[in-house]
Amino acid sequence: MSFKEYLGYEESFIPRLATGFGGGVGRKGSLCGAFTASIMAIGMKMGRTDPKDREGLLKVYDKCQQFWEQFEKEFGSRDCYGLIGLHLDDPEENKKWLTTGGREKCTGIVEKTAQILCEFLNKT
Repeated sequence: MSFKEYLGYEESFIPRLATGFGGGVGRKGSLCGAFTASIMAIGMKMGRTDPKDREGLLKVYDKCQQFWEQFEKEFGSRDCYGLIGLHLDDPEENKKWLTTGGREKCTGIVEKTAQILCEFLNKT
């Protein structure tokens, strides 16, 4: 089950919205896509609906900071490059990622992140 289903959203725009997150946003090695998607899920669960809701905003910021710390504690980094040590936008490094089990490593990170996120959301 995806987080959109877990949180009760049926819209099909969510996978489209998150498509560019892979490889640290478009393979640039920045924030891990699993981490970024988790921040989106936190917002989906507890994000404000009124742009003037400062208290709601600060609550979500606090939860995002807590998740950030938990993610870094688990994986040692929140950046794609820090997690896999390769620049996926470089064809040679991307090939190395594919041939050395990179996809499996990232799948493991995504699965573990989903587990952490479920536990995290259940506490909030």
